[in-house]
Amino acid sequence: MIKPVQQRTFVYGAALALAIGCVGAGLSVLHGTATAQQSMVEIPIFEVDPLWPKPLPEEALLGMTIGVSVDDQDNVWIVHRGASTLSNNEKGSTLNPPVSACCKSAPPVIAFNQAGDVVHAWGGPGQGYEWPESMHGVHVDNKGNVWLGGNGAKDSQVLKFTKDGKFLMQSGHYGKNAGSNDPENFGRVAQITVDPKTNEAYVADGYHATRELKQRKLSAR
Repeated sequence: MIKPVQQRTFVYGAALALAIGCVGAGLSVLHGTATAQQSMVEIPIFEVDPLWPKPLPEEALLGMTIGVSVDDQDNVWIVHRGASTLSNNEKGSTLNPPVSACCKSAPPVIAFNQAGDVVHAWGGPGQGYEWPESMHGVHVDNKGNVWLGGNGAKDSQVLKFTKDGKFLMQSGHYGKNAGSNDPENFGRVAQITVDPKTNEAYVADGYHATRELKQRKLSAR
């Protein structure tokens, strides 16, 4: 009578030991998985926010947006080509005669804060400088200056403004480019960036270069 009881006890003990071993192995696997997951680098996921930016004031619309930069306050700066890239029903209030009560082109240079509000809006022809016929690059340097370029057929100039749109400097002149080796005039500027260490602006103007894409630099002072 004792022997069967001993056998059953042995079987129960073996089963319990096996169960404990399985649980331990499972916990070990879970711990290893968690450790591996913690050490993995997750790829960020980006989604379009359809409500950013907020509607522009005075029923203004953006044309072809062709340049973007971010300043030290995380404001997003853009340049766009405005009325020339809007259809008549998008700029009806500005036609002669007007064909609708809405809408019109927004200023060519706009800055949005993180909430999507317009914090700066300016640009266009003015005294003392030659505005590009077709906007392209925009760059806000470490001092808060806004650099602009254009890739119109005769755009050979780079412009520099304050954040509020006050004109500071022009380098090169509209319609004066004499070819790839012209030391004074650019050739349809694509992009600009300023090195904060050397205070020099690097300008890519390959749209009009006859031989190669060039980078030129000029003093940003």
